[in-house]
Amino acid sequence: MTDRRRSENHKQVSGYIPLELALEFKSICARLGISQGDAVEEMIQEWLDKTTGVGANNTPKEALTTIADLVRLNMSKLQRCGIKNLQALAEGEVLPTPADFAIITSLLGISEQERIKIWQGTYKPSVYQHPQGVKVYRVSEGVKADECEYSESP
Repeated sequence: MTDRRRSENHKQVSGYIPLELALEFKSICARLGISQGDAVEEMIQEWLDKTTGVGANNTPKEALTTIADLVRLNMSKLQRCGIKNLQALAEGEVLPTPADFAIITSLLGISEQERIKIWQGTYKPSVYQHPQGVKVYRVSEGVKADECEYSESP
């Protein structure tokens, strides 16, 4: 784990809030087993997204079309959901299993239409409609057709 105090990629932010709010915040963070820094980071990111309409690094939300983008922008939320290799997912080094992808998108409240768009943006697919869902094939050597299948829930 990175020591945020010594990291060039982190900066301290502070402010004063009412005592009762501070105590409740600390208590809930402790009960949930998350750091206060992670919780504050998540809240600030959500506030920035809501206020400015853009994601991290001033990237318009519409441009965030891959699984790596999704994981990178929501790292603090996803750290608590039990998915392994989050850092590698965020960097695009590995891809999630379809089950992990479903967990990620469900946790983040992403619609079915957006899920398909993100899946397709990641795999650069050729797509054909199927009555039971959408089959997506990655354009890559050595990948079997059903290795990259994404189907809608019935």
